[in-house]
Amino acid sequence: MIGLMFLIFAVCMILAIPVGFSIAISATAFLFFDAGIPIFSIVQKMIDGINSFSYLALPLFVLSGAIMVYGATPRLMRFANMLLGRLPGGIGAAGCLGCGFFGAISGSGVATTASIGAIVGPEMVRQGYDKGFVASLLAASGTLGLVIPPSVCMVVYSQNASCSIGDMFLAGFIPGILAELLLAVLSVVIAKRRKYQQVDVGVTNAREAIAITLDAFLPLLMPVIILGGTMSGVCTATESAAVAVIYAFVLAKFVYREMTWDDLYRTLVNSAKSSASILFIISASTPFGWVLTLENVTTTVSNAVFAVVKSPILVYAAVVLILIILGTFMESFTIIILTTPIFLPIVTAIGVDPVAYGLVLMFCICIGGVTPPLAVCLFTACKIVKIRIEQAIPDVFMVLGILLLVTILLMVFPQIALFLPSIAGT
Repeated sequence: MIGLMFLIFAVCMILAIPVGFSIAISATAFLFFDAGIPIFSIVQKMIDGINSFSYLALPLFVLSGAIMVYGATPRLMRFANMLLGRLPGGIGAAGCLGCGFFGAISGSGVATTASIGAIVGPEMVRQGYDKGFVASLLAASGTLGLVIPPSVCMVVYSQNASCSIGDMFLAGFIPGILAELLLAVLSVVIAKRRKYQQVDVGVTNAREAIAITLDAFLPLLMPVIILGGTMSGVCTATESAAVAVIYAFVLAKFVYREMTWDDLYRTLVNSAKSSASILFIISASTPFGWVLTLENVTTTVSNAVFAVVKSPILVYAAVVLILIILGTFMESFTIIILTTPIFLPIVTAIGVDPVAYGLVLMFCICIGGVTPPLAVCLFTACKIVKIRIEQAIPDVFMVLGILLLVTILLMVFPQIALFLPSIAGT
């Protein structure tokens, strides 16, 4: 019966049925053929799946990131360009830094790629950068919005893995910054090798530099407010997300005055649509996961894996390889919800910390976000610079190499992710 459920799910995906409906249809089919379980129980499970206060943080983070586009993004980019713009390949490095700043606000890889890419991408092309390299660099930098806190994907993983959202947020800082810095270094190296044009950033004196820094100060406070509130115990992650929405609205509407009431309406509608699609996937995945638990799939898969592979390192590597492959054609929330109940017990059985595994999972999803055929961030970046996705090859392999390198480092040295949570817990 489990095989039938996965077969129906695969057929639905091949037929391009939306992923939330594909999951719900396959779980419903299982209950339909299982006479011992009432089919209407799927509705109850779907409601229970999103009946959580913690999940309220998800639409709030989506909304706060969307609002911060009005006024915050250009200021963050000017600040990043001031810091790195004078280097060879400086505008690309500044784009990586800008993606890091914005990723700490939006919590979304696609939103980060679109927002920063729209500013940096055309300028890089104008300065003579190869469009394939521009798209690849922006896609890889943008997808790290899933890793740099606050991350919507981390909220979903924390709920499914029953681990602390605050610990996940803290764990993402060092790996996220490390990956962005390595991508910035790649931009500098490639710019020197290909002799890309170096442009004066236009900051002529200390007064102007101070003005740019002060202008970016308020947007940079956003992650401080979110993490500070959560880690200090003053408020939960959901309450911090609500504070972030209010803070973002005050900046956009009253401080920078770049958001009109019409803009606010459109932002609310678009954020509601995005959040509803994510929450429906989570809701539909709940009965799917319940069926997996009911049929003891986790134990069966674990026993099969350990029967074939004895080495813990090879087990971990096999799990990561499967996650990367899934990431190339499945949406991020689907991967988290469907694989966590199966793979988390396997990796914890070999001594991997759930938080460290969560970061490895995030990076596997990031790799998938830049790897065709799905490659949502790469598609977004290619659209910005007006090329077909195949034109980003072979440049995309360089940025994938960096993301894979950081993933391997996290597997071998999990303390890279666990260092900050361990300090906060002492």
